[in-house]
Amino acid sequence: MHLTVRELMSYTAEERGRWERWFRENGDEMLVTPIAGPRETTIGQLVMHIFGAELNFAQRLRYEPVTAYRGLPSGSVDAVFGYGMKSRQTMREFVEGLAQGDWERVLEFAIDEWQPRVTVRKAVCHVYIHEIRHWAQVASLARERGFAPPDEDDLLFSGALE
Repeated sequence: MHLTVRELMSYTAEERGRWERWFRENGDEMLVTPIAGPRETTIGQLVMHIFGAELNFAQRLRYEPVTAYRGLPSGSVDAVFGYGMKSRQTMREFVEGLAQGDWERVLEFAIDEWQPRVTVRKAVCHVYIHEIRHWAQVASLARERGFAPPDEDDLLFSGALE
């Protein structure tokens, strides 16, 4: 038995819900907290990067123009997680529309100077592994600032694979 994309989507949806509740409890000011980085310089921008990457990959997979997300409002929970709802809905519609053979279709596209050649399966899985990695980064940033991140964020505690 294999972990499925739908299970990864379910797990990351739970994780997003925990983080949205956490940001609502701790206030919008957490989103404008500065962080070191060449592109994302606040926690809110980093969370937008999670959601923006998902939307951008869904658009690439659908052969649509890619939406620029850097520079969009990232200082309020409503703006950031509203964008996350849009990105998830777009990817979910794409995934639900795939036939079994579509998962092995090979794509080529450009991301800055990088020119990946990947299957649909690899691109979609990348989106959710990317998201999981960045939520761990957000948790570390919260801890560094004296805040406890949401509890029970590991896959083991998730209802996604039950």
